[in-house]
Amino acid sequence: MKTLTRNISNLNIKHDTSDNPSFNYKNLLQRLKVGNIDYFIGRFLFFRRFYSLYKYLKQKLLKVKKEETFISQICDHSKLDVNSIVSQIKQDSYYNQLYLQESTVLSILKSAKSRYLIAKSEPTLIFFYDDYAEKIKPFKKLAMAHVSQPLKIEEIYKLRHDKFILSVVEKYLGYYPEKCTAKLWWSFADNLSSQDRRKQFQTIDYHYDVHGFNFCYVSFYITDVDIKSGAHVLVKSSHKNKKLFMLYRSARLPDLIIEQNYSTDDIVVIEGAAGKGFFEDTSCYHKALPPIERDRLLLQLRYF
Repeated sequence: MKTLTRNISNLNIKHDTSDNPSFNYKNLLQRLKVGNIDYFIGRFLFFRRFYSLYKYLKQKLLKVKKEETFISQICDHSKLDVNSIVSQIKQDSYYNQLYLQESTVLSILKSAKSRYLIAKSEPTLIFFYDDYAEKIKPFKKLAMAHVSQPLKIEEIYKLRHDKFILSVVEKYLGYYPEKCTAKLWWSFADNLSSQDRRKQFQTIDYHYDVHGFNFCYVSFYITDVDIKSGAHVLVKSSHKNKKLFMLYRSARLPDLIIEQNYSTDDIVVIEGAAGKGFFEDTSCYHKALPPIERDRLLLQLRYF
C-alpha cells in the first residue's frame, strides 16, 4: 500500500456527527473537587509549557535516573534528525515519517491474534481475534476491542523504551517522560451507525485530549490503513491554535464547526502500509475514521 498523508477535502467522506455539546460545568466542578485540576488548565498552552519547565527543574533537582533503553526498531532511525522532528511537531502537531521494521510489525500482529481481546463496551466478553467474525459478529457487532496486556509483548515493551522514540519525546516535552501507557486495539469493519460507535467509545468525532498537563503520543499502524479502514485524521497546528470558545467548552466538536474554523488545507488524513508511525501532540483536534472495509490494528504509546 502506498504511504501518504492527504487533505480531507478531496475525500468526500460524510457521516453524521454529534451535537455541538456545551461545557458541562457540573462535570468540571466535580473533577476539580477530586483534584483533577489538569482537566481544565491542561487545555491552555501556557500552563503546559509552565508544567514542562517545572518537571524539568524538579527532575534536575532530584537527579531522576533514566530507564534502560533498547536499540530502536524504527527503520533508518540513525538518519532521522531529532531536532527537526521536534520542530515539526511543535509547528504542525505531528510528524508522520516513521516506519517500524517489518519483523516487529509481523510479531506484534501475531501476538494481537493470539492474545485475549476485551471490548470496553462489553466488559464480560473476552475472545480471540479469529473468533470474532464467526462466533460473535453474527450476534453482536463491535466497534473495537483491546488486546490484553500489550506491554507483555516483547516488541511493544522494547518500543516503550525505544532509545530513538524517547529522545524525541523528551526533547518535545522538555523533560524525561517517567510514565507511559500502551494500548493495542482492533477497530472492526462493521456497518455500525455513528451513534452505535459512540456508545462503544469509538472516537469518530473531532476532539482534543485533556488527560494531563502534558503528553506526547507515538502511534503505529500494524495493518494497512486507508480512508476505508480507520485512518487517523487531525487538524494541523490546532494544539496551539484554538479559539477561546474551544477552550471553555467541551473538548469535542462536530465536523461542521471544525470546517468553519480551520482551513481545509490543515485537515489531513494519515494513511499508510503496516508499520507506518507518527508522533502527535493530541491536544490538537483529531479523530478516527470508521473502518468500513478492513479491520484496523493500532498501537499507541502515550508518554507523560
